[in-house]
Amino acid sequence: MLYNYTETAVLHLIDSVYNEFKKRIPGVCTCERCRQDVMAIALNNLPPHYIVTETGKIITQVNFDLLGGKVLIITQLMKAMDKVHLNPRH
Repeated sequence: MLYNYTETAVLHLIDSVYNEFKKRIPGVCTCERCRQDVMAIALNNLPPHYIVTETGKIITQVNFDLLGGKVLIITQLMKAMDKVHLNPRH
């Protein structure tokens, strides 16, 4: 099955990044619309990593961890949260 590993990684990290963001900016909106906007903005600024097999998933996951992919995702999520916080669409 073909899917974008970057999307999986964003889904995996978004809650922990939101928790850290809320410490810095209390009262930040975490409604579903704002979360979806944050994810869309972050994913549009991240390179896709399409995989087909479980082996490809494992290799991609290891590469993300070793090559700074996780840091890149966290950075893009934080930027997207700033953007959505300043201009929420809900």
